[in-house]
Order: sequence, then structure tokens, then C-alpha cells
Amino acid sequence: MKHQLSQEQRLTWRMTQRLSQAIEMLAYNGQDLIRFLQDQAEVNPLIELSVSSALPKGGQAGASQTVQSSKEKSFRDHLQEQLIESRVPSSLRHVVQYGVDSLNDHGYLETTIEEWSEVCAASLAETEEALSIIQSLHPAGVGARTLQECIAIQLKREEHPMYMTQLVYDHINWVAEQDIESIQDEYNITAEEAQRAIETIQTCHPRPGIQYSSVQEDYIVPDAEVFKKNGEWVVKLSPWNAPKIVVDEDMYALSHHHQEASAYLEEKYQHAKWLQMAIEQRKQNMKAIMEEIVKRQVPFFEGGAHQKQSLRMREVAEAIGVHVSTISRAVRHKYVQSPKGIIPLKDFFQQGLKTRNGQETSTEAIKHLLKETIHTENKDKPYSDQKLSQLFYDQFGIYISRRTVAKYREALYIPSSTKRRKRG
Repeated sequence: MKHQLSQEQRLTWRMTQRLSQAIEMLAYNGQDLIRFLQDQAEVNPLIELSVSSALPKGGQAGASQTVQSSKEKSFRDHLQEQLIESRVPSSLRHVVQYGVDSLNDHGYLETTIEEWSEVCAASLAETEEALSIIQSLHPAGVGARTLQECIAIQLKREEHPMYMTQLVYDHINWVAEQDIESIQDEYNITAEEAQRAIETIQTCHPRPGIQYSSVQEDYIVPDAEVFKKNGEWVVKLSPWNAPKIVVDEDMYALSHHHQEASAYLEEKYQHAKWLQMAIEQRKQNMKAIMEEIVKRQVPFFEGGAHQKQSLRMREVAEAIGVHVSTISRAVRHKYVQSPKGIIPLKDFFQQGLKTRNGQETSTEAIKHLLKETIHTENKDKPYSDQKLSQLFYDQFGIYISRRTVAKYREALYIPSSTKRRKRG
């Protein structure tokens, strides 16, 4: 009975370990996957991996990816150490961990609260609490979703006056323009206070994550390629994103003649065969996800950034029959080569804003409309952000708040209406 229980425990542990490895493999980019398989081959004599056919040629790109991976580890290790000390509630640990895994190299969050909540099967309140935990970590600004939020977190940490935070959210372009007069008038402060606000905001770090690395990655190795062939858009996984491992069947067969080697190699054989299956499953998932993304983003590939469609991870997950967490892991830290350049897979997912007829318009399309609307305005009477908000609803059926108009306008480096007015 005791022996049977021990066998069951070992089987359960092995299944848990393999499930964990399968999840990790999906999150790896192509080169991290190769490195993982190389590690597996070192401890499993039955695994043969053809690295030369899998890794990109030239060495430089591969080296840059190695630098990037070590940087991510260093940054995340720093956060993990703090989380251990902060005693995160057990019910939130997986939610917080997912949030940390969703940070980019600069320390910004690359998922939405809604998707994060859905992937972790957590409530929105729990997800918001997890975000607050991450945003309380060092360096200040980590876990932000926008530049404004990143700076606001740093200002709050140092207990600066509230008007500085309001300035960052409402008129960050005034800081760049050193517009002391406008800041004075808007917040009813002195010129000295306005100048101090500008100087304080400019000392905030816009990319807190890179403080933990002295190296910048110079190369990005795409994980897939999208191109048009015979009038159809085609997805081709990069060779290093679809590696093949060979199991040495001859060595395994010979082991049956040696009792001691047989038990050892039996376990190695089962693991090697499982790895083959897991790699194939990963390949199928990656291909299906990419093909579904491309199918839904044809207007972007054939038009431009303003044609990018609103798309949620949940939609792709439902279309190909997988959990949304599979999509989230599969697109993390991966890039695609396309006629539009090298694009992060995550950039294809945008929530957008609803129109009057119930459809959604992507943020890229809205920014394009905003740019065109401002370009054709009367330069003697340029539109205010409030007027632009009203125009979008009246002309395009899109409800967009004044604050969101200001945020998109500043992201396009378009000055305020006061600055755009033609001087007589």
C-alpha cells in the first residue's frame, strides 16, 4: 500500500512538473525555447537537438536576445525578492505573479485589468489590489500602464503636491514646452511653483525598469513571418520557433538488455517523447494564434496603422478553442516580421472604443481620425479638446472623453489648441 502511494505521488509530481514545463514553453520566445531544449538535452542522453538549423545565423541577434533575457531576469528577480518580503496574501499570489510576468523591460504593464482578471479567474477588485501591490514595489513607477501613471506613482511616493499629478495627467505637454504661464493659470500657483513642478516632473524616470541594466538590446529576432502569397496572407513560424528533437530509439532499445540502465532510460524516454508532443502542441498553438490574428487584422496589413482592428485575447481564444491564458502566454515577448516591419504580437490586441452602432474602433484608428481632424481644422479657431470630443460623437459616433482626447493628442505630439492657434 505504501509502495503504491509512493508511485502515485511520483506520478502526480511528474504530471505537475510537465504541466509547468508546457506552460513555460509556451511563454518562451524562439531562442529561449532553444536554450531550454539544450538544457534538457544535457540531462537526457536520448534527446538530440539540431541547434545549427534552429538558431538564426550571424550570432549578433542571438547574443542580443541573451542580453535581453538576462536583463529581464535581473529586473524580475529584484521584484520577486520584494514580493517575498511583502507577504502577499496566498489568494493573490498567482494574480500578482501574472502581473509581474506581464511587465515589459521598461517596467510597464502590458495587459489590461480585464484580461488580467479573466486569465487569473480573479475579480476586478482582486486584480486591482494585485496591481496596487506591484505599484508599491521599487523602483517607483513599476507597474504603470502609461507614462502619466508612471510619473504620477513617483510623485505620490515622494508626497509632492497634488497639482503636479494633475498637471501630468491633464497637460504633460506643458512640461515639455516649459509653459510656465499656462501652468500658473490652470492651477493658480506662482511662477516659482510652476517652475518647480516642471523640474520635479522632469527628474522622474520615464522607464523605471531599465535602471537595472546597463545594456540596451540592439536586435530583435522575430518569431514568425507574415507575407502575402498568391493573394492570401500566410504565416510562417521561424525555424527556431518550431525546433525538432530526435529521440535516440536505438539507445533506448539497447537499454532493455541492462536492468539498471533500463529503469533510468525508461523515465528519460517517456520525458523525451512528452517533449516531442509538447513542442508540436506549442507549434500548433502558435500557428493557430498567429493565423487568427492575421485573419482579423487584414485591413491593417493591407492598409496601415489606422486600419488596425479592435481585438481582444478572449476573441482569439474562443475562435481557436483554447483558454485566454494560452493566448496571453503565447504572445508575450514575441515579435512578427511583416511588410509593416517587426511588430510585437501584443500590439495586435487593442480594446478600442465603442461607436453608436455597437461596433468597436481601435485606438490606432481613433488617433488617425484625430490627426486628420486637427489637420483640417480652421487654424484661426482650432478645436479645443472638448470640441474634438463632441465632434467625434457627432461625426463618427464615437464617445471619447476630453481627457482621452488630450492623452491621444499628446501621444501624437500635437500641441494644445492655444499653441495651434495661428498668430496674427
